[in-house]
Amino acid sequence: MKHIKLVDKVTFSFRWFVFLFLLISSNLAINAQITTKKIDTWYLYTEGKSSFQELVPFKDIIASISVFGNPPKSFIEECHQNQIEVYHAVSGDEKSIDSSAKRKIITEEYLRICDTMGYDGIDLDFEALNPQVKEMYSLFLFEISEKLHHAGKKLSQCVGFYNSLYQNDFDHLFYDVKVVSSTCDLIRVMCYDMYYAPGRFDKSLLNRVDCQGVGATSHYPFAKEAMKFWLTYVSSDKLVMGLPAYSNDYEMTNNGKGRQIYGSVPQNVKGVLPAPTWLWFEKINIYTYSDTNDCPHLFYASDERSTESLLHLADELKIQKRGFWHFGSVDPKIWTVTQKWISTARMLPEL
Repeated sequence: MKHIKLVDKVTFSFRWFVFLFLLISSNLAINAQITTKKIDTWYLYTEGKSSFQELVPFKDIIASISVFGNPPKSFIEECHQNQIEVYHAVSGDEKSIDSSAKRKIITEEYLRICDTMGYDGIDLDFEALNPQVKEMYSLFLFEISEKLHHAGKKLSQCVGFYNSLYQNDFDHLFYDVKVVSSTCDLIRVMCYDMYYAPGRFDKSLLNRVDCQGVGATSHYPFAKEAMKFWLTYVSSDKLVMGLPAYSNDYEMTNNGKGRQIYGSVPQNVKGVLPAPTWLWFEKINIYTYSDTNDCPHLFYASDERSTESLLHLADELKIQKRGFWHFGSVDPKIWTVTQKWISTARMLPEL
């Protein structure tokens, strides 16, 4: 009898062990699914060139796309069939929202296109508006978010990288960061155009700090400053850390122009391209080279190494969402490090 009781106790203990193991495993699986990181990126749709086939190799790692252009409804439906949300990216200026009547018209147009095309929401890419319209822009956000949310749609807002420069002077911003936080479902922080290379020596842009001098489109410390700024006002689950998929190239001559290069290495190089120099603080590669016309250049690369640093920065800040400007310009090597990051970027669940 003692032997039988001992066997019963062992059987009972084993069953409890199996039960607890399955329960913990189930919770781990649920939490792992929740914390799996994906990409929320911008996408440029070009009539006659773009199709869902571009997304197919990466469809399992894309959570949402913000589309510039006018894709057919079938494209949006294919995205939905693959669990990808689709936002319609729109832009405008002060004149498009400077009255109640205009805001009503633009809001109704956004609702119409979401309803007829099946978009999941609107992504606002209003940039560099006059700071004096801040109150009016807040009204716009309150009005449009209420209408979209009532219709079961979402609101996303693109915000500039330069905003982190004004942490103690919000009058420089054309929107109220607290209103953006309370009205938007996603906030896409454009961690690029730290230096807008084409604006160098452009007389119409002399008032813009990002057009003065030369520098990278983004780097680690500046991206960190920008994201920490937004984390002060916005929960991390709403934030998308937008990463660059293009580089800055400057002619190092008097009045030499700057260009944005959709590539990770210089073009039109005379002879053999020199090896890059890694800037350890900025975590970015630079190239010095001469072009085929013997003009000296300085090239700030957005490549796989700098991208990997920014991906890990977002992990450090516990920001789940990443994106690229823009999908079609991402270098294959950048996709490689991104997929590697995704395959290993699950946070340990809390027990």
